[in-house]
Amino acid sequence: MNFSLGYIKNDNQFLLRQFGGKERDRGKIMDLDELKEANLQGLIYNESFLTEETRPSLIELTRFFPLRKGEEFSLSHEAFEDLDDDNAQKIFSKMSEPWVLSNNLSLLEELFKVTTHLKNLYPNERTTFFEELWFILKSNLGASELKIVYNDIQLAKKETEKNKLVRGKVEGTRTPVPTPGGEAEDHLMKHYEKDFNQSFEVSEYDPHKGQLVLTASINNSPLLVMAKVNQLTRLQKALLSTLLEGLQSHN
Repeated sequence: MNFSLGYIKNDNQFLLRQFGGKERDRGKIMDLDELKEANLQGLIYNESFLTEETRPSLIELTRFFPLRKGEEFSLSHEAFEDLDDDNAQKIFSKMSEPWVLSNNLSLLEELFKVTTHLKNLYPNERTTFFEELWFILKSNLGASELKIVYNDIQLAKKETEKNKLVRGKVEGTRTPVPTPGGEAEDHLMKHYEKDFNQSFEVSEYDPHKGQLVLTASINNSPLLVMAKVNQLTRLQKALLSTLLEGLQSHN
């Protein structure tokens, strides 16, 4: 699985490195301000960097990815510059797994509240519903990329026209970006058509490549989730199955 980690270099800069590619990435030095938009799956900092001034902005970033002190891994900034893929993967797992587990437990504690909120959005605010579902799935799977393809209704503009079934998609690496689906999304939905009978199903999972495909159905309307993940645990599967089942209308 490809992933990216950052290491805060000083009060103004951090080093962003990609791991898991065919060629070794030497990294890119970026301004700290760019952390707000940077595509990374974990951030490392020195203990000396954590001050009353920096703490609020660092805590805010934990919504998007795990943060850990370099001292926990005996990893200096210089050592991070030379880190190979195998050791980076070990560090990434030690960062990601507790963070994902914490997100799982938080969702479990708030499950009824979350499902009630989403069910209220679903009938009339479909795009907002899928944007929020995207973020829930991404943080609870620890996904570096996530895409949801779903059915939507395009309302008729004239009395002589009929409402039209269309594809919608929400995808991104850090925040959800909703756009209309196209031919590719039509093919994907057709390909997994037989898997949409359940409220939740793990259709494909390759643990070596981190490629995951989930199929689900909300009130008989299919949705497809494609993600890149570091792992898939029994807790994650049970939690997401319960979440999707809770979104059904049983009236």
